[in-house]
Amino acid sequence: MDNNEQINIAETLAREMKQPIEIISEHGGNLKRVALPPDWTLIEKDDDPKLLKEPRRKIAKVRVQDADSFIDYVKRHGSLTNSTIWCVADYKSGKVDFLGILNDHGEEENQAAWRDHRASFTPEFAEEWNRWTGQHKKPFSQIEFAAFIEDNLKDITSHEGSPSGAQMLEMALTFEANQDMRFKSAIRLQNGGVQMSFVQDDDTQTLQKMQVFDRFSIGCQVFWNGDAYRIDARLRYRVRDGKLSFWFELLRQDKVLEAATQTLIKNIREKTGNPFFFGQPFLQ
Repeated sequence: MDNNEQINIAETLAREMKQPIEIISEHGGNLKRVALPPDWTLIEKDDDPKLLKEPRRKIAKVRVQDADSFIDYVKRHGSLTNSTIWCVADYKSGKVDFLGILNDHGEEENQAAWRDHRASFTPEFAEEWNRWTGQHKKPFSQIEFAAFIEDNLKDITSHEGSPSGAQMLEMALTFEANQDMRFKSAIRLQNGGVQMSFVQDDDTQTLQKMQVFDRFSIGCQVFWNGDAYRIDARLRYRVRDGKLSFWFELLRQDKVLEAATQTLIKNIREKTGNPFFFGQPFLQ
C-alpha cells in the first residue's frame, strides 16, 4: 500500500467515524488517553472522582482540639517514614501551632508525595492563663483590683518571699474598705512590701495604714487540660488626685509559655515517633 492509499484511508476514517477512539488507559481505567475527531488529537480524560466507588487516595484537611486527638490522628493515618510534624512557636506574641503532613515527601531523593493530607492543632489556652495575661499591665482602680484578686484568688500561690492567697485576700479587702479615702503616702518596707497611708477627706487627723506586696506569684495551667506553671508578677501603683490605680506585670510570661510548649512537644514527639521540624512548610 503506497502513501496515497494510506492517506485516503485515514481521511475516510476521520470523515466517517463520529466516536472518539480510546487508545490506552491507566491500570484501573480511571485515566484514559483518547483520540478525538476530526483531527484525532490525543487527549487525557480523567474520570470524575466523585463518581468512583471510593477515592483513589486519602485527601483531608482536619483541625483537632487537643494534643491526644492530634497524636491519634497522625498515628492512625500516617506512617513513620512518610509523615512529618511541623511546629511554629512565637512565644513573645503567644502563638503556637502544629501541623501534621500525613503524605509528605519521603527520605529518598525521588520519593515525592502530594502533601495534601494534613492535620492541624492550635493548643487552646486555659481560662486562667487568659484572665491573667489579658490584664497584664492594664490599670485597675482600687475597687477593681480588689475584685479581680478576690475572683482569681485560687490562682495565687505562696512560696518563700511571696504572699499567700490569704494575705492577698486581706489586702484586697483592705483596698475595698479604703476605696473612699484619700491616699497620703507610701513607705517601702525592708521585706519588700509597701506601707500605704490613707486619710478621710473630711478629717485629716484620721489615718489608716495598710501593707501591700510589690511581688506575688500565681500558679495556673497554660494550656487547656495541661500542666500548671508558676508565674511571678510585679505589683505597681500610681497616684493621681489622691486616688490610687494599680496594675500588675507578669514576669517573663514568654518563658512560661515556652516551658509549657516544650512539654507538649515532648509528648507529641515521643508518642508519634515522626520527624519533627520547627518552621513553616509553605504548602501550595
